[in-house]
Amino acid sequence: MKILVVDDEIKIADAMVERLRLRGFEATPAYDGNTALERLRTGAFDGMILDLRLPDIEGIAVLQKTRKKTPDLKVIILSGHGNEHDFKICLEMGACACFHKPAKITEIVEALTCP
Repeated sequence: MKILVVDDEIKIADAMVERLRLRGFEATPAYDGNTALERLRTGAFDGMILDLRLPDIEGIAVLQKTRKKTPDLKVIILSGHGNEHDFKICLEMGACACFHKPAKITEIVEALTCP
């Protein structure tokens, strides 16, 4: 399963990529929203872990653009700043789960692998 990890905090993104790789996922980091959108456009991914607060484009905008191009992509929201209202909007837009940082890797993996 190919996962795109989008977070502007490089250490957090790289740690998530490593944790996913240790669990058998093929994970790729993107450190901003525009890079994430470009990687989604040029590569085939099964899922994305997306931070809401990015320096160049808000995560909700990335989710909205992603839904137009790849409506079946599993999207997990992982945010240190998101609130319940933000999470509700993301779920309505098609995210399959939302977690506050720090989230347990087991919960994230479960959300990525659920039908």
